[in-house]
Amino acid sequence: MQGTPVWLASVSRHSPLTGGRLSTQIWSSETMQQSIALLRRVIGPAGNASRERVFRMQITACLHRALTPDEIDRLPPYFHAAEPIDLAGGPVEILYETEPGLPSTRPCHNPDRYRLDQQSSMLWMPLDCGQCPPCLARAALHEERDAATGAAPKYLQQQIDRALSDGKRGH
Repeated sequence: MQGTPVWLASVSRHSPLTGGRLSTQIWSSETMQQSIALLRRVIGPAGNASRERVFRMQITACLHRALTPDEIDRLPPYFHAAEPIDLAGGPVEILYETEPGLPSTRPCHNPDRYRLDQQSSMLWMPLDCGQCPPCLARAALHEERDAATGAAPKYLQQQIDRALSDGKRGH
């Protein structure tokens, strides 16, 4: 949303057979459409519906909707004074957007896969390849974040390092 704060809603589904998490890559078209409709109902009239993005992560469908100028004006002073410092990570797939996102909001072209569930190869978190334009844009933002905060998020780097060394990646 070109730096505009957003409302965020996300939804996941569970397998009726196992009760476990269900990867978005196997949701039916009908399930995905119902999920997007639910996200829009949850957000309701908040934000600017002409500025939204629907995307999927590996186990969630997500909706970003830009705040309206009036909503931005009502944010507390500390929000306006703070520097933006991080992204949640890149999406797996952009399903719909009313305006093109910045390169940092695009999916990695060749992600490594950190398996979230050893029983299912479909449940994974994308790890940036570090080479494609979206990954390079995210890396630049991380450098800015580290300079602004004085520290990298060590907990996240430790998780990534452990995942890569444990051999939990793979396509």
